[in-house]
Amino acid sequence: MRIRELTLRPFRNFTAIHLGFAADHVLIFGPNGRGKSNILEAISYLSIGKSVRGAKDQQVVPHGEDFFDIRAFCSDGRRDQQVRVFYSKKEGKKAFVDATPLPRVSELLGTFRTVHFSPEDVSLVLRFPAQRRRLLDILIAQSSAAYLRYMQRYYRVLAQRNHLLRTAKKSRHGLVDGQIQAMEPWDAQLVDLGAQLRLCRLEALNRLRAPFLRYYGRFALAGEEATIVYQGAKGQDLEALRAELREALGRRREQEIKMGFTLCGPHRDDLKFTLNEEPAEVYASEGQLRTVLISWKLAEARYMEEQTSRQPVLLLDDAFSELDSGRIGELLDILGEFEQVVATTPQEPNTRQEACFESIDLQK
Repeated sequence: MRIRELTLRPFRNFTAIHLGFAADHVLIFGPNGRGKSNILEAISYLSIGKSVRGAKDQQVVPHGEDFFDIRAFCSDGRRDQQVRVFYSKKEGKKAFVDATPLPRVSELLGTFRTVHFSPEDVSLVLRFPAQRRRLLDILIAQSSAAYLRYMQRYYRVLAQRNHLLRTAKKSRHGLVDGQIQAMEPWDAQLVDLGAQLRLCRLEALNRLRAPFLRYYGRFALAGEEATIVYQGAKGQDLEALRAELREALGRRREQEIKMGFTLCGPHRDDLKFTLNEEPAEVYASEGQLRTVLISWKLAEARYMEEQTSRQPVLLLDDAFSELDSGRIGELLDILGEFEQVVATTPQEPNTRQEACFESIDLQK
């Protein structure tokens, strides 16, 4: 995967900007506030159809405008194609490939793949379970259309089941016979879809673990060991995962009625990073946390390459900050192993960075 040209007209702080990526390794630099992060966010929009930073579509529309428009020329190694995401307050959001509108924006997933690192992720992803789940879901969905379908169906079923639980909570009589019968098909679907999601996540983690450990080992001090643990499911095959979720739903039924929502399932699971068997978000330094997440993102890129036979574009927003010179040098060596990297930094490139990247100066 490669991006060759990007046009924003408009997006965030840009009224209009056109960038060419003739080189495979590009470093965008300029003072904070010039829009470096916004450029990487826009590129990510073309791969997942929404803001990788969690912003709502209307929040990235520039002040005084009523739309944003992102266009790029990309290549998957076999053919060139134009990818576009357009949003307006009147028309909503639309995605296009070679000027042909897609039936749903979600169908953009898998067309143009990226892996995105942001310093904001260090605190958000490593400290909040929901963000860690999102991290894994976005990765797998870019590589598997089936996973995206399971996820969409799962959350529709979850919404219906939660509606019944809220109704039971408000009635103060629990679930009456008719409601129990109404709940059963939703339970069955939740068990089946939830087990499918968990299996996909566990299989992905099994493939991610080795490259993650390998990359973290290149940054780490001697004796420092990182691990990834999936919390919420113990089964290792589909039937075991179904039985596990079915038992948990039955066991927690009364508690769910009191709370008014579903308390177990993949939407409540967690992905934990540890350093020397201690939770990374509690005991790791800022530099260690950043190294953990960078190692994970590099592993994501290798996972996508393994699953799709195409490397994603690696997007690194201010990844060099908070790293010592040794880790910066190691990261630059690693980045040389990837086909296309677009990175940002607030400082002018140093001699080592100039040797690795072609620079784009946003001050001009």
